[in-house]
Amino acid sequence: MKNAWLAVPAMALCMGFASPAFAQEKISNFEDFYKMADTNKDGMVSRAEFVDAAGKSYDAMIAKMRQMPADESKMLMKGDLMTKRGVKTFLDTWDIYKGA
Repeated sequence: MKNAWLAVPAMALCMGFASPAFAQEKISNFEDFYKMADTNKDGMVSRAEFVDAAGKSYDAMIAKMRQMPADESKMLMKGDLMTKRGVKTFLDTWDIYKGA
């Protein structure tokens, strides 16, 4: 019971460890994404334009994850693939989808 008080700070630390580097820096916001996606500047985004822009955003995020310290990077990706936490971090920093 003496060590029970350690559980609260430990849980707070684990919950708050959701990649602080990404919390401060957005990869892009909606306006940036829309400008990147609308390549032919017609004011509309086709499926091909959207998929291309999303792929570029994904590649940029993977590059950032590779440059992170190993302990943070391994929580977000394994090899060239994103973990579940990595995908959530990607979507949250993309600032388009806000997960439940």
